[in-house]
Amino acid sequence: MIELAGRNYEATIGSDVQRDGMYLELADQYEHIVGEIFFSDVDGKMTLTLSQPDVPLEVVEWMIATAKVRLPPTDPAAG
Repeated sequence: MIELAGRNYEATIGSDVQRDGMYLELADQYEHIVGEIFFSDVDGKMTLTLSQPDVPLEVVEWMIATAKVRLPPTDPAAG
């Protein structure tokens, strides 16, 4: 559970075989999907899709920052 902008949220990170990539999905305390960031293994791009209007900027910023760290594959040879 994550508290952002005075509300509780639940983040899910998973793999999507059909779309060939990974996603970070955020739901509010009522289990309504707030949005998703998808990382495509095909082209290496991330896209943000919001499912609710008026999502607080703090929530969007958290999603973006978290997705940048958690979604792209890491290269063990680069480390």
